[in-house]
Amino acid sequence: MGDFHQHGIITTLHQLNNRPLEELESELVQFSKKKPMALVLPSLFSELEGPALSNIIDEIAQVPYLDQIIIGLDQATEEQYRYALDFFSRLPQQPKVLWNDGPRLRKLDALLQEKGLAPEEPGKGRNVWYMFGYVLASEKAEAVALHDCDITTYSRDMLARLIYPVANPSFSYKFCKGYYARVANNAMNGRVCRLLVTPLLRALKKVCGANDYLNYLDSFRYPLAGEFSLARDVIEDIRIPSDWGLEMGTLSEMHRNYATNQICQVDIADIYDHKHQDLSLEDKTRGLSKMSSDIAKSLYRKMATQGEVFSPERLRTIKATYYRIALDMVDSYHNDAVMNGLTYDRHTEGLAVETFAENVMQAGHEFLDPKKSMETPFMPSWNRVQSAFPDIMDQLLEAVDEDMKEFGGKAYDQENHPRVQQVRLRVEQHVQMVYGEDNASEITEDIMREGGLAEAAVEVHNVADKWNENDVYTITYADSIKKEGEVPLRTLQNFLRAQLRGVTSGVHILPFCPFTSDHGFSVVDYHEVKPEFGSWKDIKEISNDFNVMADLVINHCSSESEWFKNFKKGEDPGSDYFVLGEDYEDVSQVVRPRPHPLLTPVETVNGVKEVWCTFSADQVDLNFRNPKVLIEFIRVIRRYLAEGIKIFRLDAIAFLWKESGTTCVHLDQTHEIIKLLRLVLETLEPEAVIITETNVPNKENLSYFGNDNEAHMIYNFSLPPLLVNTMLSGDCTHLKTWMMSMPPARRGRSYFNFLASHDGIGLRPAEGLLSDDELMGLTDTLCTFGGEISMRKMPDGQLKPYEANISLFSALAGKIGGVKDDWQVGRYLCAHTIMLALEGVPAFYIHSLLGTENDKQGVAESGELRAINRHKWDAEDLEEKLGNPSLHHGKVFGSLKKLIKIRRKQPAFHPNATQYTLHFGKKVFAFWRASLNRDQSIFALHNISDEKQSIPIVELNLVATESWYDLLTGEAITEGMQTIELEPYTCAWITNL
Repeated sequence: MGDFHQHGIITTLHQLNNRPLEELESELVQFSKKKPMALVLPSLFSELEGPALSNIIDEIAQVPYLDQIIIGLDQATEEQYRYALDFFSRLPQQPKVLWNDGPRLRKLDALLQEKGLAPEEPGKGRNVWYMFGYVLASEKAEAVALHDCDITTYSRDMLARLIYPVANPSFSYKFCKGYYARVANNAMNGRVCRLLVTPLLRALKKVCGANDYLNYLDSFRYPLAGEFSLARDVIEDIRIPSDWGLEMGTLSEMHRNYATNQICQVDIADIYDHKHQDLSLEDKTRGLSKMSSDIAKSLYRKMATQGEVFSPERLRTIKATYYRIALDMVDSYHNDAVMNGLTYDRHTEGLAVETFAENVMQAGHEFLDPKKSMETPFMPSWNRVQSAFPDIMDQLLEAVDEDMKEFGGKAYDQENHPRVQQVRLRVEQHVQMVYGEDNASEITEDIMREGGLAEAAVEVHNVADKWNENDVYTITYADSIKKEGEVPLRTLQNFLRAQLRGVTSGVHILPFCPFTSDHGFSVVDYHEVKPEFGSWKDIKEISNDFNVMADLVINHCSSESEWFKNFKKGEDPGSDYFVLGEDYEDVSQVVRPRPHPLLTPVETVNGVKEVWCTFSADQVDLNFRNPKVLIEFIRVIRRYLAEGIKIFRLDAIAFLWKESGTTCVHLDQTHEIIKLLRLVLETLEPEAVIITETNVPNKENLSYFGNDNEAHMIYNFSLPPLLVNTMLSGDCTHLKTWMMSMPPARRGRSYFNFLASHDGIGLRPAEGLLSDDELMGLTDTLCTFGGEISMRKMPDGQLKPYEANISLFSALAGKIGGVKDDWQVGRYLCAHTIMLALEGVPAFYIHSLLGTENDKQGVAESGELRAINRHKWDAEDLEEKLGNPSLHHGKVFGSLKKLIKIRRKQPAFHPNATQYTLHFGKKVFAFWRASLNRDQSIFALHNISDEKQSIPIVELNLVATESWYDLLTGEAITEGMQTIELEPYTCAWITNL
């Protein structure tokens, strides 16, 4: 169990809970944008043949935030170096391997020796010194971590915790030392630290008196840990020993150059084990015996630089004091081991103390010997080396690159690269789940080839946190705003830049490909932009300013598409791309979103065929039982990515797969195809996002998150009908009940919140949340306000409400019962204020931003009920109306933009920030948000009624030591205030920041 005790004079960062590794790595990816990170690995060739390093490399291969890996290879022949290059090529980060014993680096070493600047002896210190030089020469990293290559209990969370304190730009640490409990295999390890370093430090303090340096070293829980991280600028000036004193010497240099508040230690592992050194009782030039002597000498040297004088008599006193303290510690460790059921060899521990005591004395004598006192001096800083050899960095880079080029031989080709193999394996697993094992290998190779996955997989990508509080989306058709003489996409771009730059971060451009019906959702050609809208160039230009979301209309295509024309002619591509009714014996249970017939007869070269049409006779369902159809859409994805599109909305995805005798909705194969598409997308573009459009009851909708391997975001389809009902009824009971039942979206997944869309207000998601009577009251009221209700056909032939076709502004004209009032604008703004504060990413339909009313003329002209909320604004008319103070459009638009700008500055509104429901009765919808780092709290209070509401401040439990104010009004919560007063449909966001 971790504690929170701060021991000594440096900061200790504990492991107080089991924070998910994904969260740490996600933050590190973000940090890497400001502070690129490197890992240096000192390695002996023998460690490549040991049990630990292979696992270490497998773990590091999964690390997403490293920009550079440098490996220093010691004691390797040419053949072994070739082997090492092949061994380390498994790493996707394309590591650099320094062959320290190779002729090029030896030549460089000889050059430095001429000026007395080369390391005096081989060892870990020399290896690390050259790797640090390479870090400086390559200029790729700002934060650098180092750990050993013999850790048998290694996992990549060690690295994440080790580098985090130095990488976090909000921390001020220049250096971080790792520590851990050296307990493994039911025994205590770490003998040199336990029985030499700690008792020797305390002996020196007792003999030499109070000393900041000794107190500093004694503050470290495991000063001999081989794991540490440091800032790049530290490397420029640091001097380190070339012998076993590396760890202690590095700590000494940090003490010399930096304040203790810039130094910390971090708990990186509960269990840690590595290759153990022999005690080496007989040979004091190796093993722990050599280590103990080097450490003691490094301490004497450091103390001497601070004016401490050593003599033979004083050394004998230090030895005797050390010996007594160490033996007392043997008793303590024995008792600790017994208490915890660990084995403890008291005899060997005693022998170690005796050996260390002799070495403490011998090291002192060598230090006093003028000929030996500085025989292993600190290696020079790289600043000094560059001063003597201005081009040394270029020479170092060239030497390493030439070695790797000459001796790299036939490393992994692209197809055999570990990451490519990993992607191929995952693709094949999904393919087997969908299509079976017989042709899985062939289909997998087709997907790898057509998707360009091999080439993409070998590239190193930093996967960023895909959203934050800044993310707000606008949903619009390409031609929602039109201007004479200008293509609509250009008009849209101009409107976005002029009116929504700094307001919205992304734009969902509804289907812009050539189409024949359903305002775009009956695609003729997925690879083209409808010429009347503009071109791919226009899409690309919008993507330069905003994140662009596009629809992958994947369930069906137009009956006028080339594919369907080929189907009717029996030609490819397309002859086998569509679902035929004759292949399904029982369709009685199929869920229908529309009342028209499921099967549509079509004349083909092979006679009349009945094709499956879930939505309309013009929208023919594609047959994903044929893997060629899947591959067609992978080609479409690649095209969209090339044009700057990174967010993919999978339209009507729930209906994708068909099975006889089932509902043909939410089938396992559909979920598996989504997993496969996500794998393809994230391989091609790690920042890509999948959002699923599944207008179904809440539980079914949530299933599309999968196990964090399907949708990144799902539409919060229950929100629109529940919030509209809340605003019309003045009762938030159902909204609160629903919100309390919603599971928090874990990091890496998010809800996509909206109140209105191009389709209307979905009613299916309200099933089970509103009673039949409440649903009828809602639909009747919406009809009174000018709306229409679309129906769906049940398996028994009955019709049930599917969606309400009405503009959101018109929907909020009054209250349940159909009586319009004067609160329409206030009610409307209150609803959007709630949406902006909720957990998730908010999105505004363009007509919600503009306060567009019902377009009855559009319905009459098109014959489509959904046209009521698909008005096409004339750009000049819109500009005039937005500027007319007597109309609501400008007030709505201006108020919403102001709210959005406030929202985007609040860390507590991060889509994954904590959310708790508060209870202040039926007429106040309230909840608490807390930022991911817990620094900011926001109490979001919303009066959803036409009556004034009072909220007792005491019930908010505001922290008395912090200042609080309303983000929306700027008014402070002052001492003595008893209540927060909310006028009808007004809101307050009470925050401490």
